[in-house]
Amino acid sequence: NKAKIEEEKLQQDPETHNFETVTSFESPYMGDASNMSGLFHTLPLNKYKGPLEMDPNTFTLIVNYYSVLDESTEKIKQAVVYNSPAAFTLIGNLQVIEMRFGSESYTVTRENVEKWFGTTLSDFKDPDVFKERVQKQLKAKNFDDWVLAYTEGE
Repeated sequence: NKAKIEEEKLQQDPETHNFETVTSFESPYMGDASNMSGLFHTLPLNKYKGPLEMDPNTFTLIVNYYSVLDESTEKIKQAVVYNSPAAFTLIGNLQVIEMRFGSESYTVTRENVEKWFGTTLSDFKDPDVFKERVQKQLKAKNFDDWVLAYTEGE
């Protein structure tokens, strides 16, 4: 039981999350609400995940999070930077994700994420590639630039 609790704790943190645990949620379409919910129920900060909203006309997903007061702003930003490419990698037609954390909101587009990495995200389906290109970079010196590039396209 103690090992299970420790594993759940590791899965909450973008720096220690095991991307391989979410690859089973891969789908070409965002329309399957239970699949989308399952994906975000397995990504970092899942213990705060509230209801999801989907707009199939704009291929947009809104993820509402409950109070994350016990998480640092840095961990929230890391989750945005980690969860966005994870979702875009696994959900083929998803184009926009808005993550709402109370009064803070982050809107990320597939286009901005792919521009940041200089490639489409198809190679990121390999857990080793995802770990190298995304997870290991979460402590990079240019982390704030990364967040801005995702959310504003700069």
